[in-house]
Amino acid sequence: VNDVVVVFLNFVVTNFAPFAVFVLLTRTFAIYGIDYLKPALVYVVVTVVLLFVFLLVAYPLVVALGAKQNPITFIKKIANVAVFGFSTSSSAATLPLNIRVDESIASFVLPLGMTINMDGTAIMQVVATVFIAGCAGYTVTPAQLVVVALLALLASVGTPAAPGAGAVILFTILSGAGFVNDSALL
Repeated sequence: VNDVVVVFLNFVVTNFAPFAVFVLLTRTFAIYGIDYLKPALVYVVVTVVLLFVFLLVAYPLVVALGAKQNPITFIKKIANVAVFGFSTSSSAATLPLNIRVDESIASFVLPLGMTINMDGTAIMQVVATVFIAGCAGYTVTPAQLVVVALLALLASVGTPAAPGAGAVILFTILSGAGFVNDSALL
């Protein structure tokens, strides 16, 4: 049953997700216009650039220094999994693609890694917090940025590997950093 469900979900995600995203973006542009969404475009570009820098600089350093492996070979091996995870916004969705190694190792390492190794979520949380705070009129000080980074790092470890879970954690980080709107409580 698990194999049937995995095949079905892979089919649905790979075939219908691009169309669904296109429809949602078209609707958003039709309602709000392109000028209204330019600040969000800056947020998306900054987040994507930081994620690629992390992928192309930090991971190769960890692989070269920590695992004593060739970073180019590593990036080639994870390219399909990384693209799939990026397009689905879920590391949990990549689990079937990752189980190509010894299953005794994969069954322990992969689920644990999906939960703990949420670097992309931590990067997104910091950028999103700064973006939202700026849009709300808050000035983010360097001390607050350190607090946001620490909160994002800690929160990303416990974030479930599911699309949209990071949004829930984002509210915790915003309130933990002091970016709250007291008038919303009235």
